[in-house]
Amino acid sequence: MSRSHFFKHLSYTLVHHHRPSYLSPPLSVWKSPRRWKKPNSSPLFSKCPISCFSSSSTASPSTTSESSAYLSVLIRCPKHVADSLSEALLCFGASSASMDEDDDFDGSNEVCIDSIFPECEDVDMCLSQAANSIGLKETPPYEIHLGDQDDWVRKTQESFHPVEVTEGLWIVPEWRSPPDVQATNIILNPGLAFGTGEHPTTKLCLLLLKKLIKGEELFLDYGTGSGVLAIAALKFGAALSVGFDIDPQAITSARHNAILNSIGPEAMELHLVPDKTCSSWTGGRKDEMVKDQSCYGTEVISGTEKYDVVIANILLNPLLDLADHIVSYAKPQAVVGISGIIAEQCSRIVDRYSMLLEDISVSEMDGWTCVSGRKKI
Repeated sequence: MSRSHFFKHLSYTLVHHHRPSYLSPPLSVWKSPRRWKKPNSSPLFSKCPISCFSSSSTASPSTTSESSAYLSVLIRCPKHVADSLSEALLCFGASSASMDEDDDFDGSNEVCIDSIFPECEDVDMCLSQAANSIGLKETPPYEIHLGDQDDWVRKTQESFHPVEVTEGLWIVPEWRSPPDVQATNIILNPGLAFGTGEHPTTKLCLLLLKKLIKGEELFLDYGTGSGVLAIAALKFGAALSVGFDIDPQAITSARHNAILNSIGPEAMELHLVPDKTCSSWTGGRKDEMVKDQSCYGTEVISGTEKYDVVIANILLNPLLDLADHIVSYAKPQAVVGISGIIAEQCSRIVDRYSMLLEDISVSEMDGWTCVSGRKKI
């Protein structure tokens, strides 16, 4: 998931419902949207793609931008759009988005979103695109602070701990020790890719996978991000996991995480998506960086009606636009899981996928949903 990536990549926290004080300096004067410039420098053009892939964010030392600095962007927005805007920020360049649900700005019903961007990112463009993607008429007011990335990474790592998804299943950061060595432990260093196990959509997909995988299945992770779902499927007993993503950094992250879990390429295949689908996945943006880095060297990936389980944990619009493409990879009567959607969007997904799936069911966690059903024969 890159700047134009629709996937909900997180760098390591996604929409955490607290705002760590170290992520940004105290809020000072709010300013209207503007383009921030470095002293004696031209405007910041987006040169560093950041993943927003398969639904929460911090960067890891191994995959962060080469720059030693980062931009801490503080955004004030109405509470009712905070979740959606946080997700959109991750898809248009932010490597982290966090907020405090208790913020109310003296009863104004607004919250502050703390987001982190690479120093090279064009923040004004990213915020404008994020706001437009969720239907906001104006970009919310924001301010930018320049911070030291090395200090941010160190403090961020200190704040994250193993996540128990369900009994016997843990997501463990690479720099932590598993709390239960007898459990199923998925070791992750997500870097710039989404999927740490903390976000409800990731948890919902993991729970669905745990229920479906009985042994020797072929699994497709449509929007693999950090590779957490693909790795989990193999640990549950699948014979093969295949992960698609449009962001090379996601593929790098997933490959690294596979190695951390002693999984070789013969068991976990990773692919950049084909050139012909990139325009759909990125909303049709004519972004040369996406063309050069997300679609470079790809070829059409075969395998329709091949997989026993298919899960796409991405965002609403691509889930709607690519429904036929996603479901085409599943065998007849195979289970397809669709997530990355808030509860209010669920009916649109159910309506769209009812044409393709039967026995549809919906699970919900903290306002997020996962829709699943069997492919019609």
